[in-house]
Amino acid sequence: MWPQLLTAMLVLLFVSPLTAGEAIMRSGFKIEFEGKPEPVQGLTLDLIRRGSSGPITSYPFTKFEDGPRITYLPQAQVQEIQLGSPNVEEFNITIPPGSRTMTFGSVGGYRVIQPFSDFGRRIIALNTPRGELNVVQSISLLRPDYVRLKALKENWEYAVTTQNIPPDVLRSTLSMAINEKNPNDRLAIVRFFIDADMLMQAQQELDRIEKEGEFPDFANRIHELRLLIRQLQALEFLNEFKTRLAAGQYELVYEKAHQFPRKDINQATLQEVDRIINEHEAAYEQMDRIRAELSRLQVEVKSPEQLVRFQDMRSVIDKRLTRHNLEKLTPFTQNLDDQFLSAEQKLALAYSGWVVGPALAETDADTAISYWDARDLVRSYLQVTNPIRKQEIYHSISQLEGIGPDILAAIVQNMGPAYETPASQVGVPFTLNTMNVGNSYRYQVLLPLGYSADRSYPLVLALPSAGVPAQAEVAWWGGSSLGGPAHRNGYIVISPEWPAEDISGSSAVHEIVLDILRDARKRLAIDSDHVFLAGHGTGASAALDVGMSHPSEFAGLISIGGRFNEYAHHYWKNCDALPTYFVVGELDGDLYNANSSEWTRMMKYGQDVVLTQYKQRGGEDYRDELPRILDWMKLHIRELPPLEFERVTMRSGDNRFDWFEFSGLPEATLNPRVSPGGRLIPATALPVEATITPGNNIYVKVAANRVTLWLTPELVDFTDRVKIRWKGRTQFNDFPEPNGETMLQHLDFTGDRNRLYWMRVDL
Repeated sequence: MWPQLLTAMLVLLFVSPLTAGEAIMRSGFKIEFEGKPEPVQGLTLDLIRRGSSGPITSYPFTKFEDGPRITYLPQAQVQEIQLGSPNVEEFNITIPPGSRTMTFGSVGGYRVIQPFSDFGRRIIALNTPRGELNVVQSISLLRPDYVRLKALKENWEYAVTTQNIPPDVLRSTLSMAINEKNPNDRLAIVRFFIDADMLMQAQQELDRIEKEGEFPDFANRIHELRLLIRQLQALEFLNEFKTRLAAGQYELVYEKAHQFPRKDINQATLQEVDRIINEHEAAYEQMDRIRAELSRLQVEVKSPEQLVRFQDMRSVIDKRLTRHNLEKLTPFTQNLDDQFLSAEQKLALAYSGWVVGPALAETDADTAISYWDARDLVRSYLQVTNPIRKQEIYHSISQLEGIGPDILAAIVQNMGPAYETPASQVGVPFTLNTMNVGNSYRYQVLLPLGYSADRSYPLVLALPSAGVPAQAEVAWWGGSSLGGPAHRNGYIVISPEWPAEDISGSSAVHEIVLDILRDARKRLAIDSDHVFLAGHGTGASAALDVGMSHPSEFAGLISIGGRFNEYAHHYWKNCDALPTYFVVGELDGDLYNANSSEWTRMMKYGQDVVLTQYKQRGGEDYRDELPRILDWMKLHIRELPPLEFERVTMRSGDNRFDWFEFSGLPEATLNPRVSPGGRLIPATALPVEATITPGNNIYVKVAANRVTLWLTPELVDFTDRVKIRWKGRTQFNDFPEPNGETMLQHLDFTGDRNRLYWMRVDL
């Protein structure tokens, strides 16, 4: 289908489609660029000089450029570079000459941005040391991928992505660059909108051309372009269906698939749409059959005690069964026609699979009942706060037959959040307060369209800049409608409401962010392996500090205008398993220079880093970059607990890396000192190392008073003796003993249902 479509575009438009070079990272993330990539020694002249001091010149990263921005990628992370030969139609707008003697060394926040006029001009009010400055900008160049803006009186020019300009402004400005009476010029506008993925506008332009009736000789070309646009619109709809299906929005896709325009659409696309419809209808037929079979088989149950329990279980499944959890009943549906299984055994497959997942489904009815009892007790354990009551509940769990650590872990991973928190109104943010004893923190929540507690969703924990409402940060990710980015991609978005007092750079930031994350994991259906920490401005600076201090909590770290603080200057080493995405403006004060040393180190050591610098732009929110950020997020997942790692710490609260926890750090790490001569000796970063080798040997290195190790079967063999060496001698030499209470205690604190630990060792 794709080769045929590409050929059609070449024939119909007589120009190559919009193409560019493409760089592909090892993660699979792709960026497009113009021209040729450029190996780079350093981000600043000073760093280039330092990098050239040795006998061999190194080029740790590569520079890729397009109209609005420059992207830097580590050489070690670039897997492939494909050079393109773009043939893009450009529309130039004549700008009156002016002195343009004023230049900007930096650009702060915009006070006011007025809408564009019909002539492609607007006024933006800037904050300057001399007060407010009104700058008149005009569109000077239009391309399908970006639009260039030029100040009329100042020496200031930059580009924004075309999608950021209102379509009516694009059309009115394009009219200034063409001859409206020239059919080729008019069709060039159609091509412009097609290449810009603005198919509705392309269709509207064709409608205007036909309505004016001035180009009868071009009727065939217009008809061919209409067919092409319909095919492209069909592909656009189909891709949207796939995105929404991946987000679990089955009902929406089913409804829209029935409204899919079928006229003049190629057969392959129609077959794909029909497949989506048929799969949904088949799933509903299967759910109807499951409900009917559960009812039929229930009549055949002989034991009155089992019958009562099975009736309760059927009521739950009848109420909650959806496409989100249909897979749990696969063993039941696959064995419905097995003549050698009794009604009780078939029902046991359904009810046990519902609680522990299809891989652990059992045919024993009493075992299935035990699983349900254990699940109810686990939820009660997580909801009560009285420690004595928790012990009593766990004792009841331990008395149940067949509930070992493996089953307990499966129950936790299949039961959803401990507290269900439905959205009060779809698409509208709402406020939650953390449930922890002591300080309670408020945060805004946006749940995606079709949210269900029976499905796990990726999470964006977005930190707003100082003075910016949490609702605004949520809106940046979620948009203002159900078609917004977070809804389309199925993300939960949460954002803390900062206290009135300034807490930047303090441990209070860590406490708020981590408490909110733990609270959200207990109340929302969050996939803890897909949690992304992000922020703008001072919120991005906080995200850098928190993320680098606690890298094992997150799948990725996104900083938009953030600054490395005194801790992050050392903590960049902790990001060897934490992918990072940085966005900065060329004119955002000294931010680029201030961060350049850390960015260079991270890229030099081959970390998974993306650095985007927007040319001639200052302190903005950079919504232009959001589509690329979302593409990047889809490709990253929290790394599995490593068998070996090296980290650094400088604070007592930064004391947990994956399965290794410690406390009682030396004063030299925690506090600066004063030498006998009165010189201030800064606090030093403390190395933390841990290794698990074959044979269950664990080696840890940290200058702390106490150490705790959290172990799982993925880390050590629970059938063999474990040896732990610390401070030069063996501190533990024994067979590991799984402990379900340890698992629940850890879960009760973190809310992380993806990382469950079977045993803790305190040294």
